[in-house]
Parts: sequence; C-alpha cells; structure tokens
Amino acid sequence: MKLFLNKASPYARLVMVVIHEKQLIDRVELNWTDPWASTPALLAVNPVAKVPALMTDGGESIVDSACICAYLDDVGSGRRLHAAAGDVGSLSKYGLGRGLIDAAFGVTIERRFAAAQSEPVLAKRWLDAVQRTIAELEKTPALRRATDQPDIGDLALAVALGYVGFRLQEVDWQRKAPATATWFSRIDARPSMRLTRPE
Repeated sequence: MKLFLNKASPYARLVMVVIHEKQLIDRVELNWTDPWASTPALLAVNPVAKVPALMTDGGESIVDSACICAYLDDVGSGRRLHAAAGDVGSLSKYGLGRGLIDAAFGVTIERRFAAAQSEPVLAKRWLDAVQRTIAELEKTPALRRATDQPDIGDLALAVALGYVGFRLQEVDWQRKAPATATWFSRIDARPSMRLTRPE
C-alpha cells in the first residue's frame, strides 16, 4: 500500500494512528507530500489534491480519511476499531472527534488564506465550535471512556485534541478541561499517538 500524507495534517495523523494500532506500518509506503503543490503523483491518486490518500495493493485509490481508516481496520491485525452495528456511543465519539478536527482545521486554513482582518468570520465560527466541543467533552464523562482499548472514536478525539494543542494554543483547552486533559494524557501516551505527533 502507498499512503500520501503530510506531517501537519490531523486527517493523515488519524490514518497513521490506525496504521500503528492495526500493525500495518511495515505494509505501507509513506509518501510525504505538500498537498498545496498538487503534484502529479498525488493527483494520480486523488484528483481533489487532498491528503491522506491511499493506493491499495490492488491499485485502487481511497481518498477520504474516514474511508481509509475503515479499510485499514478491515485489512489490519488485532481488535476491531470501528463500532459494531448499533454502537451509538462509539459512533457519537467518532463523529464528535471528526467534527472537532474539521473545526480546528478550518480555523487554521481560514487564518492562513483569508484576506487580512482581525479574525476572519469563518475562523471565529469554527473557533467557537472548537471551544463548545471541548466543553461538551468535559461535561460528558461517557465520551471519555477507559483508554486501554481505544476505539476509532477515542482515537479521533485524541487526534483532534492534539491538533488543537498544536495549532490553536490560545484555546488553552487543557487548563479549561482538566478531566478531558487527564483522559487525553493517558491515550496520548500510546505508541500510536507518540509516533505520530505533528511537526
């Protein structure tokens, strides 16, 4: 398999976490790329020019991180990460984690590319969403289950919180959400998280 990715992308990090959790690291060739450059190699796998993008051993492209994670869960070893049918709790965490990634990434991109102003309107909207989501995590213990056997929802939440800490340090989420910070510190110590920290 061949994975196109960028070290700062939270979407690519989630895929890399799954690769480690599913013991696939020796089966995946990593192709570090700048998606903004829209290189021919990336476009051949993903015409949308986004990372991550996976080329399977069979030569098929999978271009969305959620789809890539589901595929890797199927072909990798060990316990299943995705929810069994009807597991609303896991699905709820996964959706919230991906939503938090989307919001934090949206703030980052809007600030990077929007016309100069004090705070772009969309960035403020997404930043508000980031803060509301972290507040929801803090007040809902069911979203912070034990971390010895994390599922895809736990991993998505952890990657999202790591990205907020990496890109949006002004949110200061660990001080504002101490119970969530304690949960995060345990899951962040997993090898899959330690080995994929953004740079």
